[in-house]
Amino acid sequence: MAQSRLCTNCQVPLTSDDVGIYLKLVSLTARQFVCIDCLGVKLNCGREPIEKLIRYFRESGNCALFR
Repeated sequence: MAQSRLCTNCQVPLTSDDVGIYLKLVSLTARQFVCIDCLGVKLNCGREPIEKLIRYFRESGNCALFR
């Protein structure tokens, strides 16, 4: 059975977007992740700018983390 990843701050289940944006913005070698909401708090920018970046990376087609 596959183990789901949880946010290390708030324990919500993580999506592939949560993991991908954490890898892109924080560390490509990370083993533990936070959700988009907690990342927004950590980066002091909120959720919306992070969601815009995810859309940008997905639409650009240049980032393997968001294909």
